[in-house]
Amino acid sequence: MKYNFSLFTINVTIAALILGNLVVATNSGDACGTDWPFCNGQVIPDITDYHVVIEYSHRLFTTLLGLVILVNAIIAWKKSTGKAVKVIAVLSTILLLIQAMIGGMNVLLGTPTGFTTLDVMFSLFLLISLIFLHAGLNKRAENIKLIEIKKPLMVGFSVLMTEVLVGAIFKHFELSQQIFEVSNTGIQLATFIYFIHGILGLITLFYTGYAVFLALRFNVMKTSALLLILLASLTTFGGFIVKTEELSPISSSVHMILSILTVALLSHMTAICYFNQKNKN
Repeated sequence: MKYNFSLFTINVTIAALILGNLVVATNSGDACGTDWPFCNGQVIPDITDYHVVIEYSHRLFTTLLGLVILVNAIIAWKKSTGKAVKVIAVLSTILLLIQAMIGGMNVLLGTPTGFTTLDVMFSLFLLISLIFLHAGLNKRAENIKLIEIKKPLMVGFSVLMTEVLVGAIFKHFELSQQIFEVSNTGIQLATFIYFIHGILGLITLFYTGYAVFLALRFNVMKTSALLLILLASLTTFGGFIVKTEELSPISSSVHMILSILTVALLSHMTAICYFNQKNKN
């Protein structure tokens, strides 16, 4: 039960992230005003406005998600004897509280600059903690071959998280708008941030490609490895499309969804290698 519920929690979290991305893509973040947890002071708001429907659905969904994550942490704590699993269970609860606080302030303060970036960042951290918790609950037999791909996965994972963070800063701190406005004095900074984001994407692609090569060579996690290189390639390519489309809502949204899925899969593979090493020690 603990394993299945943990997997369910991850899927619900990914769905919440995608729904949150839809809120940003459709500019629905302010549709419910600064009332929280209600929408424009109403429990049942005006459903004829699709912006309201999207934003309020996201609020209700994330509230449900919070309860699911809390139950998941309690189950993991009670059913597991491993110290690492218990620590991650507590960490997921802490990240949930922080993310909820940031999300609430983001609403009450009218989506101030920077808070959306923090919201995205801690949401991803929360997802990663849940994936590691899931891997810790799923006890597998030790596989020595996994040690061979651990290092490139860890490096690729670290670089990818940095890339996503830089991308979030580029988008939500309005640096992305500067790069498309020649008259803006901040264009050099915006160009530099975008350049760093692109370089990090290529580095991520290199290390994930190397990890895929090792996975195929040593015959471990082959399906996950092939799917990873596909997602990483699409994410990197999508980044260039976003620039070409000048951050259009559709291309930007698809790019973020691909980034979320890439982070989730890479976290899953890294977590398996991590707990494989823990079992060895």
